[in-house]
Amino acid sequence: MAKQTINRSRRPARSEMDLAATVSQRVEGMQLLLAESTTRRGSVRNRLPAKLEMNVNVETKADKEQSGIGVRLRFTLIAKYAEAAGEELLRIEAAFVLRYRIPSFEGIGDKNIEAFGKLNGLFNAWPYWREFVQSTTVRMGLPALTVPMYRVLDTPKLPKETTRRGRREKSKR
Repeated sequence: MAKQTINRSRRPARSEMDLAATVSQRVEGMQLLLAESTTRRGSVRNRLPAKLEMNVNVETKADKEQSGIGVRLRFTLIAKYAEAAGEELLRIEAAFVLRYRIPSFEGIGDKNIEAFGKLNGLFNAWPYWREFVQSTTVRMGLPALTVPMYRVLDTPKLPKETTRRGRREKSKR
């Protein structure tokens, strides 16, 4: 099982995108479940915290006997006041497990599976993490905290004659 920490603002390397694409083109379905969660609320002042820290750990595992890939993502969000050294106002942790079906592992190695977990697994679980944080903060009596949308920073290059809508541009003569 590969375990990695993800920096959400990092641009994936082109080769990492290619490695993940090999798996992504073959997966047929996904199941997502919340495996565990922990929340803690500290003393609240009359204003929102100025400092947010977010961390994601990703573990991937291939199960060739069951024709599947498992991805476990552990999200952590910590909110602090800028002037309070080490005092946590809020801590939210959640672990999501994603299970994908894949008909064949032919031509797919460990690096492909790791890249798939880091990119696709994170992309698939992110909306659930956002909703979990927002609903949890409200249930804790705090203003709703909305985690930013996840953006894959490296988009595939399109052939020159193709527009973003997928139609061919007409040659100008």
